[in-house]
Amino acid sequence: MLMADRKGVITKGAKEIAKGLSDTGRLRESEYRASVDALNLFFGAIVGVNFAGLTDLSSADYAILLFITATLIGFILMVSKTTRRIWLAVQLTIFMAGYAWLGLVERAIEGVDEKLVITLAVWTGAALLGEFTPRDPDPEPDA
Repeated sequence: MLMADRKGVITKGAKEIAKGLSDTGRLRESEYRASVDALNLFFGAIVGVNFAGLTDLSSADYAILLFITATLIGFILMVSKTTRRIWLAVQLTIFMAGYAWLGLVERAIEGVDEKLVITLAVWTGAALLGEFTPRDPDPEPDA
């Protein structure tokens, strides 16, 4: 409920509250950058844990898996840097679906297991969600 003065005009405090509530789904630029950094650090570590368990792969299979996974991660990282967000989001989604299909269904890529695909899919989804969340510039510091 909005507070009003005697003439029915919304007071300044009520306007600020209403604006704050409408902005709850928006990120400031610094918040966006922090969330991207946190996602990349966390999921990079989880992918590293997945790769640490791949001791049974031949060197050739490991190299192929490493190259394909690094390419996918490159797409994930680029989505937060590009000016062509929609096109890269489409490419990332297609590449992630292809990675999962080739690794889990076709078994064409040795070493891809459900946990690695889940990790990369969640990272992809989180990166895309963050990229398409509305953002505002950081406020100017008080002088």
